[in-house]
Amino acid sequence: MPDGTPRKVVGKIPQRTPAESLEWLVRQYESMGLKLPFPKGVFRFKTFEEADAWEMKHRIAAAVKRLRDHQR
Repeated sequence: MPDGTPRKVVGKIPQRTPAESLEWLVRQYESMGLKLPFPKGVFRFKTFEEADAWEMKHRIAAAVKRLRDHQR
């Protein structure tokens, strides 16, 4: 290919607006069932250890919930 043009086109890349791309990403994220294992918001802790314990508690609770949902 001396002129640099492709000889075969297999598929097309869909051209989306930024709003359509964002909506597509949101649908993909929701379809995977991914959620944060802890509540949204701003939380203040006195120590890093306290924050780590809080985060671990919520991660474990989310894992237990996923396991129960999976077993059903």
